Amino acid sequence: MGRDGISDFDIYETLQQGLGKAPAILLALLVFVIGRWLSSKFGRAVEVGMNKSANPNPTLARFIAGLVRTLVLLGAIIIALRVIGVDTSSLSAVILGLGVAIAFILKDALSDIAAGVMLMLFRPYNIGDEVEIDGTKGVVVAIEILATRMKTRDNIEIIIGNGKAWGGVTRNHTAMGSRRLDKVFGVSYDADLDIAIKAILGAAASDDRVYADPAPWAKVVKLNDSSVDIELRIWCDYNDQRKIKMDISQAVKSALDKAGVGIPYPHQTTIRQKVEHSKARDRIKNLAKLKNA
Repeated sequence: MGRDGISDFDIYETLQQGLGKAPAILLALLVFVIGRWLSSKFGRAVEVGMNKSANPNPTLARFIAGLVRTLVLLGAIIIALRVIGVDTSSLSAVILGLGVAIAFILKDALSDIAAGVMLMLFRPYNIGDEVEIDGTKGVVVAIEILATRMKTRDNIEIIIGNGKAWGGVTRNHTAMGSRRLDKVFGVSYDADLDIAIKAILGAAASDDRVYADPAPWAKVVKLNDSSVDIELRIWCDYNDQRKIKMDISQAVKSALDKAGVGIPYPHQTTIRQKVEHSKARDRIKNLAKLKNA
């Protein structure tokens, strides 16, 4: 009998049990090592394969590769535990329960992740596109798993959850390549409208950035209080639209001046009329007389 009340037989039996499980433990370690190696290889193969596709997306490739590595390694751990005799049915139930709880807590984040995967697969917009998401307009600088990063024209960063981008209305101003620009110019009521329209169309056609097909279009669209409004519609490349919008007004103004077409400006005419008698004025005078009496 040992000093601590443990018999030599108990120690011997424990050592025998440990030695008996040694092969299973070594096999379990081998399964884990091989599983870890396979997870790394499979993950790397998936990432390289996705990056070699026709339309590679490094962010999506890294995400899918990480998911593959995690699943393979988790499978290897479960197999290793079974090798050494651990009942993994209860462990699987615990993992499943934790997964459900985490999914409930992080449902918004998981929704954004799912939307991010869909955005990367179907690509309604790409990096560099000018888009309007959830009423916010900007240039896309990054498409991540959880969010889309945009930058406004005045250099403000905007981060929008991918759930809003995928589930809402997204306007892509760059996707079609060409854009139509509409501008309204007011001319005097005394102006010859045919000459005015010809001058406006000539100014638009003289700009090399404006498409000849479809040709520039100009028509009278409204009769205002002090002007006749002529709308000009032109087509151009998306990258030229902003510059043309700033340049076309000066070109049209010069063309109208050369054609002798006046451009009105808002004005107000005040007519003063002297009234000899007024009921309100007479009433005020009578009240004043009563007070002084």
